Amino acid sequence: MESFSSWVAGPGQTILPLAAAYIVAVVWIFVLRGPMKQFAGRITLDTGLAATGFLAFVLTYGFPSMSFKGVDAALVPRVWASLLVALAVARLVCGLTGKDSPDPATGRLDKVFLLMALLTLKFIGITWVGYFISAGLFVFICGLLLGYKSLSSLALVAGGWVAFSYFIFYRLLAVPLPTGLLLTAIFR
Repeated sequence: MESFSSWVAGPGQTILPLAAAYIVAVVWIFVLRGPMKQFAGRITLDTGLAATGFLAFVLTYGFPSMSFKGVDAALVPRVWASLLVALAVARLVCGLTGKDSPDPATGRLDKVFLLMALLTLKFIGITWVGYFISAGLFVFICGLLLGYKSLSSLALVAGGWVAFSYFIFYRLLAVPLPTGLLLTAIFR
């Protein structure tokens, strides 16, 4: 397992997100050419979310081994990633069985791909700048992507999430969230 962890912490940080993006693109192309093309956006989004959750889960194996009171730094990201995969697969089943409504005629797949790129950058950012900074930036930029205009409200929501993560996970539950290589080098 140690060699897999080393690979994930090294070249896997580039290869795994590219593989996830490739899988999503292939699914999108196949769905567009098949009988389920009226569900292409939903199926692609759900596949992307499932791939992102799986990617996040696998990337946690590259986190440094820091454990405190039996809790490892990878615990919280693994819980969130597992939840994301489970929910995405449940939605994917609804889309594939036709139980969901078809995509609207004017879908915005560009936003789907922007969100996928943003998630990939967040996962890579956790390694470099740590969980708190990457999570705050992710929430803020997602708000912009979803069309929220009030920068002060977005900053409050992002800051609130970072504060919640810090106090609940880091302080209360003593989960040693990754601080990132850059911040570790600066404050060493």
